[in-house]
Amino acid sequence: MSRIAIQSAQFGLVPENKQAQRALISEVIPASPFGPEARKGQLYLVVEATDQGKASLAACELVASVIQRTFYRDSSSSITSALRSAIRAANKALYEHNFKHATDNRVLVGLTCAIVRDTDLFLVQVQPAQAYILSEGRIRALPSHAVWDPTSTNALPFAQATALGASLFVEPELYRASIGTGGAALLCSSDFAQLLSRTEVEARLWQDDATVMLERLEELAHTHGLDNPHALVIRFTPEAKPRNRQVVPSKSTTDTMQGAQMAGMRGWVDKLKRTLRRRPERSNQAVPNKPEAEPIDQMQRMPDEPRYSTAPIPRATPINLGDEIGDRYARLREVRADTAPLRLENLPPSTFLGEGTVPVSGSRRIDLSSEETISGAGPYRPRYEERPLVDLTWGERLALPFQRMSSSINGYFRERHVRRTVQPQRPIHRGQGLSYRRKGPPFSWALLLGLLLMITILVIYGMNLSFQNDQQIVLEYFTVADEQLATVRSAEDTNEALVTLEFAREAIDELRSSALITTTNPTLWLRYQELQREYERALASVQRITFLDEPVVVAIHPLATGRFADVIVPPVMTNVTDTNLLERLQYIYAVDIDTQNSRLYRIPQEGGRAEPFLSPGQGVGSTVVGPVRAATWRIDQVVAIDEAASGFGYYFRTGSSWNYAKLGASEIWRLRDRLRVREYGGNLYVWGAVANEVLRFRSGSYSDAPDYWLDVNSLADVDLSTVVDMAVDGSIYLLRADGTVLVFSQGQFVGEVKPEGINPPLTIVRGFVVTGTSPEDGHFFLIDTLNERILQMEKVSGTIIQQIKVRTDGPLRLDELNNLTVTNDGIRTKLYLVNANQIIQAELPSPPRSFRESGEGTP
Repeated sequence: MSRIAIQSAQFGLVPENKQAQRALISEVIPASPFGPEARKGQLYLVVEATDQGKASLAACELVASVIQRTFYRDSSSSITSALRSAIRAANKALYEHNFKHATDNRVLVGLTCAIVRDTDLFLVQVQPAQAYILSEGRIRALPSHAVWDPTSTNALPFAQATALGASLFVEPELYRASIGTGGAALLCSSDFAQLLSRTEVEARLWQDDATVMLERLEELAHTHGLDNPHALVIRFTPEAKPRNRQVVPSKSTTDTMQGAQMAGMRGWVDKLKRTLRRRPERSNQAVPNKPEAEPIDQMQRMPDEPRYSTAPIPRATPINLGDEIGDRYARLREVRADTAPLRLENLPPSTFLGEGTVPVSGSRRIDLSSEETISGAGPYRPRYEERPLVDLTWGERLALPFQRMSSSINGYFRERHVRRTVQPQRPIHRGQGLSYRRKGPPFSWALLLGLLLMITILVIYGMNLSFQNDQQIVLEYFTVADEQLATVRSAEDTNEALVTLEFAREAIDELRSSALITTTNPTLWLRYQELQREYERALASVQRITFLDEPVVVAIHPLATGRFADVIVPPVMTNVTDTNLLERLQYIYAVDIDTQNSRLYRIPQEGGRAEPFLSPGQGVGSTVVGPVRAATWRIDQVVAIDEAASGFGYYFRTGSSWNYAKLGASEIWRLRDRLRVREYGGNLYVWGAVANEVLRFRSGSYSDAPDYWLDVNSLADVDLSTVVDMAVDGSIYLLRADGTVLVFSQGQFVGEVKPEGINPPLTIVRGFVVTGTSPEDGHFFLIDTLNERILQMEKVSGTIIQQIKVRTDGPLRLDELNNLTVTNDGIRTKLYLVNANQIIQAELPSPPRSFRESGEGTP
């Protein structure tokens, strides 16, 4: 197939001016046959912006430069893959360019890109764009327009939703065609699509002159007033062949016969080349509708030159160059080997096998049948000839191990008595055969051991140096923390002390993350523990924060998704002889938070599995237990309140079984949030059954209607809408969500206790517990779930005594704290915390004291 030459022409039309538009039309011609342009093919690009202006011209330049750079830099050998990568990169660049501008200033770009490699044409389009391809005598429009094909569903205006810059996702159209000589391609702006019919395009693409077609396009643009039209024409023509020169032998008598012969051979070769080139050209030059040429009278022209001469020039006699260079070197090596004073005992055995180049003197005869001669050939010959076992007799097979052992012993003693009696011989030339000598120097094991020893020493030294460096850093952090804690002692105000404590905390955090502070390093570990105690003491003094020491999880909810709502702990009793009461005192009790199927659980005092004690659906006398809503300790047993269809019931123990009594007038109760039940002096106090009212059931008369305990006249200026919990110690305390405690005595409002300001501030509380037997003694314990703490507050003044937390590096978190109970056995005070599905027991920390006081810190 003849090679193809590519011709291209372009034009761009700005109103009243004809000029080439570099931003709209691009051509990349290979500058070197070894560059990426030659490997991937020539690139022709026509871009078109949806809006006209300086911004659109800059967008077109950006798209053209990105496509050219990405296509030729892509490492893929596939043209279509490289084109897709280039289109995606250009779309991303234009999208980011548009993203920086307002919506009205954003520009969308369409393009047609053609890649020509050999005889293949690869074309990619992103609308709006238009192209026409002439290949193998057929013309195709891409895309097809109604003017071109009336049955086409693709009509102008072209959809701009798929143009470059519209979104981060673009799907170009890819085409491929085989282009031969006479083919052509027209890449133009989409404005020409409705102006160029099939007849018009056929008439122009069949023309040999691309300039004429561009002039026609320019006339159409002027006639219809197109805005910034531009086009590119590509034609594929046969490549021009170089002129053949016939070499004629010189007729001068001074030319030699050899020169004449070479000239004749060149002429014959040129004729052969012309014949071979002429045959495919004649088969491909069939042009349709071309008029036949008139026959030429052979009598009116000179006859053709004969192909072969009748008197050929005689060929020159070949020059005898002698033997080949390899044979000469072989004979030279043989001569040198014969003259060299070699010793036969130093020759390798490959010499006798015919694998070497060292010859053996012909005057010396070797009898291959003599075993003595072969065995005495030298140290390269083995002392014992191995033979297959099948060739040995039974006697030889039995004697074979002893014979090998004897040969080894003889060889060992023979080598010890061998002495070197001759001078070292010169190096022997060795061929390409087998070799049984060590060619390289012996391996230096001493050097390897020395290197390994040096590397080991360096590694140990580096590890020791790193350990010393880490230890020095840890000691520096210890020094910084000690200095900051010493500064807290001399701080003038609380703010300065808080800032200093923050620096000390950062140093302690660095020490905690160090790998050197472990129990295996007693010196640093004890110092860290002492520093931690000093920091907690300073924190307790400044912010009144204390930590629970060794909190223990007493029980976990038996259900995976279960949660506890309250815990009831029996008080400490002495001189108890009733076996039923002794059994009750060995357990603590917890209420489930489930609103549909809540239970009362029983848990051993020392901890263990929570077992159901009173469950919904359980029969008690003539009634069926409903969901348990509350429980409390009354005198010598735990009592529970359930919710049934007929009202709320009161359950108590009689011996070892449950008994039941219906609470009076409970059928009209409507629970707002959670039912709070407290017992004092045998009376039962209920909050949450009736809005903004405390109900009192008198001892022994729980089936009668309760008393409305609060005096309505004293509540004129008191807001009870945000009350979340109730406690009783002779007086009744109602807790608001903001932490304020309302105090009532004999139904009258006495006053309120507000907690003092602390850091972090108190925003919302979930519940509280009161200790003591009168309003003057004891404390309030407020539950702050948001900040994962418990606040101990004085009853009268509202002074915060301490903020109780768990350590951040401990295994427990108080992130779902629901309730708590405080007990005192006369020696120590214990806290029972209800945290999600856990019941946690811990001792109450000692109240913090001034950090400037001497003595040991808070344990």
